[in-house]
Amino acid sequence: MASIGFIGLGRMGSAMSRKLIEAGHDLWAFDLDPAAVDRIAGAGGHAAASAAEAAQGRDFVVTMLPNGPDVEEVLFAAPGVANAMARDTLYIDMSTVAPEATDAIAGRLSAMGIRMVDAPVGGTSEFAERGQLLILAGGDPQDVQAALPVFDAVGRETIHCGPAGAGTRTKLVNNYMSTVLNALTAETLAFAEAAGLDVMRTVKVLAGTTAGKGFLTGAYDRKIFSGDISPEFGLALASKDLGLALAYAAGLDVPLGVGAAASQVYAMSRADGFGPKDWSAVLETLRLRSALPARTFDD
Repeated sequence: MASIGFIGLGRMGSAMSRKLIEAGHDLWAFDLDPAAVDRIAGAGGHAAASAAEAAQGRDFVVTMLPNGPDVEEVLFAAPGVANAMARDTLYIDMSTVAPEATDAIAGRLSAMGIRMVDAPVGGTSEFAERGQLLILAGGDPQDVQAALPVFDAVGRETIHCGPAGAGTRTKLVNNYMSTVLNALTAETLAFAEAAGLDVMRTVKVLAGTTAGKGFLTGAYDRKIFSGDISPEFGLALASKDLGLALAYAAGLDVPLGVGAAASQVYAMSRADGFGPKDWSAVLETLRLRSALPARTFDD
């Protein structure tokens, strides 16, 4: 089993630390909250007096901290973790930080001869308690492979997202979609209630359609991901239906900001000539607006 220094014992970090201990790893923990360190020591870990002590001579050093500046301070401020790590230590940052912070940290560590994997996680603290996190790893394939004893203890699956920084970028893309969907879900349920509907019955309807089942493994998989935007459900029809819903909601004084923004995307896509095509073609409109290369599709 491995010797691990773990720095950052919030709800996620504490749960992950306990899973690493349960897996038989020798874990040295540090946090600014002494009580959190004591709890991990009581669970079978070791209490470190500093982040540098937690990192000294370990096989792996893991940080799970609130933001990029916190990670940089732990690594490089005196007494810094970067200087405490042995040259054969693999550093794993599992925090969710800005991509530019990950890039800067990876660059500084590389100059010191220290290997790094960025591996933010998907899942809440409840998933962490069960050891069922999704690990989004960026880095050299050999380093990601070497980190699997850590990842397997805390997660249900590890996805190698690409080179250094790809894990961080994948996490931000994932969180963007989930947080926007949260707002859209709230808008939808408020709309249903204002329309006089039984909300839970409406939820049952939504759960049985694309609204609840999602696009990625449904409409997008069948159509645009397969190179086909012939209409399964026409984009112009979808735009028309969205307009009807927005007009009705306005009469009920229900604010649908996410829906109003979506209507602009559909308008752009119609202007691009995708009105007769499948509604998944909004993706191509946004690709074109992002200066990504145009693609050809089956009719």
